[in-house]
Amino acid sequence: MCYTCGCKLPYEDHGDPANIIEDHLKQAGQTDTIDKAGATKAKENLLELIQLQQQAGSLAQPREDYNE
Repeated sequence: MCYTCGCKLPYEDHGDPANIIEDHLKQAGQTDTIDKAGATKAKENLLELIQLQQQAGSLAQPREDYNE
């Protein structure tokens, strides 16, 4: 999907650059913060944080820190 709307089209932004698409994750995978580990690592990190938020019941209002 465009990672935002649920359409299951990872490259389709539907004309709105605010929608998260595959290219955003590719770019995030090239940051120095994750040592340019790639899109797979960026996705794994994103998934881990979202799962932590879901487990804590804080998807709608995330805490500032999940490093417990």
